[in-house]
Amino acid sequence: MLPPDRGGASPDRADPARARTVLVIRHRAGGDLLLTTPALRALRAGLPGARIDVVAARGLGSLLSGNPDVDRVIEFDRKSLLSQAALYAKLALGGYDLVIDLVSNPRTAFMTWLTRAPLRAGYDIAGRGGAYNVKVPREPAGADGRPLLRYAPEAAMDVVRALGFPPRDPGLRFEVSREARERIDAWLRESDVPRSVPSSDSGDPGDLPRPRVACLPIGSWPAKTWAPERFALVMDQLAATADVIWLWGPGERERVEAARARMRLPSRLAPATDWQGLVALGVPTVTVYGPTNPRTWHPPDGPHAAVFAEGLDCLFCNANRCPLHGDRHMRCMHDVSVERVVEAARALLHSGAGAGGGSANEERPCASR
Repeated sequence: MLPPDRGGASPDRADPARARTVLVIRHRAGGDLLLTTPALRALRAGLPGARIDVVAARGLGSLLSGNPDVDRVIEFDRKSLLSQAALYAKLALGGYDLVIDLVSNPRTAFMTWLTRAPLRAGYDIAGRGGAYNVKVPREPAGADGRPLLRYAPEAAMDVVRALGFPPRDPGLRFEVSREARERIDAWLRESDVPRSVPSSDSGDPGDLPRPRVACLPIGSWPAKTWAPERFALVMDQLAATADVIWLWGPGERERVEAARARMRLPSRLAPATDWQGLVALGVPTVTVYGPTNPRTWHPPDGPHAAVFAEGLDCLFCNANRCPLHGDRHMRCMHDVSVERVVEAARALLHSGAGAGGGSANEERPCASR
């Protein structure tokens, strides 16, 4: 439990519209950090003259590099006591008019309380009461009393709305640097995968560029990870008319290479790179869902496909690990067939959304996860 609120604030400093220094705390997974960018956009629109800082985990700062809605990213190592102590000392110096905690776990609640900011906003969770003087329900309920199913960025937008800043464009924002584009363009040019497809029924190769299909076969939870051999089967079918590239992140290379090794046809392994190098803007995606609900995590706009097993009473349970046993274990993943994923990918490719060629700027590959 945190101590009670440490005193009031002058009327001017307690007005969100007058904030000149803002701290946003979203220090965990990279995907979650990207999901806050619509809220950051609304903050910038409402406070065009303010300095907006973001606390993020070490290594995630590049996700906000070049974002005009952020002035500074403060990174820290969540596993290092020294790094945490340095961050806490910095926060204890104060200086922020407004602090927004978009995690609201015990650690971030303590960070928020430590700033002594006159305005401190976060989610209304038991045990965090002393950290915030603007509290927002974490999961708003509908008329039936159940949590509302909404696109994930709406949770951050709830806090921003509570402060009086209207929402803006709900699209995620990621600025890719020129250096990252040039680095990936160079790697793609050096690729020795054939870049043409048959231009006639005769099967003679023509000048049409082959689309590129990128595959990321790793899930952050065991319960939402499709079998690696199924990814390989999908990529084998797509590799007949497309160039297959396997993507991987820190600590994932060995598992991705094992999945790739199951393919019969040639494919490529993406080079070691960072968030800037792996990002693909405007790219159609095929995503395999199981315990997580597409209505919450799937982009509402754009050429994207969600594939999931229908008719299961345990679907979208949101469990990190499947609690069921026997034939019911991981059914939401096992019941998604290779054929359904291939069909979804081909539909996007044939629609023209996946036609590739030229630079990374112009790529429209189909990413399967």
